[in-house]
Amino acid sequence: MTTASPNRQPVAIALDVGDVRIGVAISRSGVIAEPLQTVERLGRSQVLDALQRIVEESGATLCVVGLPLLEGGAEGEQAEKTRAFARSMARRFPALKIEWWDERHSSGAARGHAGRRADGDRGLIDRIAAAVILQEYLDDQSEKKRRQQGDSGT
Repeated sequence: MTTASPNRQPVAIALDVGDVRIGVAISRSGVIAEPLQTVERLGRSQVLDALQRIVEESGATLCVVGLPLLEGGAEGEQAEKTRAFARSMARRFPALKIEWWDERHSSGAARGHAGRRADGDRGLIDRIAAAVILQEYLDDQSEKKRRQQGDSGT
């Protein structure tokens, strides 16, 4: 697996895990997330193989997984399915850091971004939702870093 040089941001991917498809997004800069591809859920082994290719080809060291919380913030059945899938990923990719991100509003935002383009591409919303998840995560991390730098007086 490729590792980031000290002067480069680590490559991050994000997953919007669904029962039928998994949307994948990537950030090579640590600043901007972009939709990458959709992986069909044909079986756990095939999905993990496809994700392994993505991780190896991109050199990703971080995977942000959208956690589908219920509107009130509690975890339901879909969140448990997502956590089970992430446990499989952690076993397959022990060096890949997995972070969770509340994805309650990512699909709605993705539909807004996709508009009519999603009519002929069922995976487009999944890819865009993954990009929304990753962008929110990156923005949050950037804000935390700015606050820490402000607190330390630099």
